[in-house]
Parts: sequence; C-alpha cells; structure tokens
Amino acid sequence: MISRTWRFVVLAALSMTAPLAAARAASLADSTTTIFLVRHAEKDTLVVGADPPLSAKGILRAQELARVLGDLHLAAIYVTPYQRNRQTAQPLATHLGDTLTVVNSIDSTVTCLRTKHYGQVVLAVGHSNTVPQIVEQLSGQKVAPFTEGDWDRLYLITLTPRHPAGLLLLRYGAKSR
Repeated sequence: MISRTWRFVVLAALSMTAPLAAARAASLADSTTTIFLVRHAEKDTLVVGADPPLSAKGILRAQELARVLGDLHLAAIYVTPYQRNRQTAQPLATHLGDTLTVVNSIDSTVTCLRTKHYGQVVLAVGHSNTVPQIVEQLSGQKVAPFTEGDWDRLYLITLTPRHPAGLLLLRYGAKSR
C-alpha cells in the first residue's frame, strides 16, 4: 500500500507531466534546425570509373571539415553511397564517434533534414549537381551552380518554424579555383 505522502508525490509528478510535455512540444516547434551542407571534397581524377576516391587534396579538405565542425554536437551526418562522399565525412564522424547515414536521392535527403532533426544540428555531403537543389528545396533560395573547381563552399541553412529559412555561404579549407 502506498503511503499518503508518496501518493501525493506520485500524483503531483503525474499532474506536471502534461504541462512539461506541452512545454517541450512548444520548445521543439520554436527550435531552429541547423544544417551544414557541402559538396564532397576533391576527387582523384586519375582513378577511372564512376566512384573515384578522394585525392590527397580532398583528404586534407575532409580533415579540415572535421576541424571546422568538430566542436559541434551533430545529430546526424548524411552522405550518398559514393566513396568520395563517405570519405569527406568520415574524419568528422570518427572525431565525433558518430556513424554516417546513407541517403540515395535529393528528395530523401531533404525529407530527412526537414523532418527528423527539429532543433538539432546536422551535416549533409552532396555533389555538385545535388547541393544547389538541396539548398533551394530547404531554403527557397537559388545558389550558383558548382564548377569543377568549386570545393570550398560550406552552406549553413537554418530552419525555424513560422520564419523564412536562413542561408549563409561560408568557406572552409584551401581556397578553390
């Protein structure tokens, strides 16, 4: 049998659950989701085939990405199945003790970034032909297409409910072009 004092404590705790849940839901609804989006680092153009690895410069850029974002608490790191994408994100994932989540399309990337990470910080690594489309779908803003020599763009997108998306272009690693 529960004593009168413990019964009061249990009832008080239960009565606070609903307001706390409502406050948490309101907090999540007002939270800003922060998305970092980059193109994979420099690929090795001497390797023939559809899935070349990173070049020596690309490996250095991947290490720089880990340095630049290494102090953040990332909720997820999204990459495509291509090894150059995984190799770009792997130093950061290793530094954070995290794993990579593989996505196969622009739509699945945008859906994951929009719906799974309210109030969190995430990284997505794309390609020259996918990053501008992902930026536009998330922010509503067009960005310049990539040229073959563009490797240093780091997009920061902020998504806050009931507010326009924020978009900031940053640079990291050795200057491109």
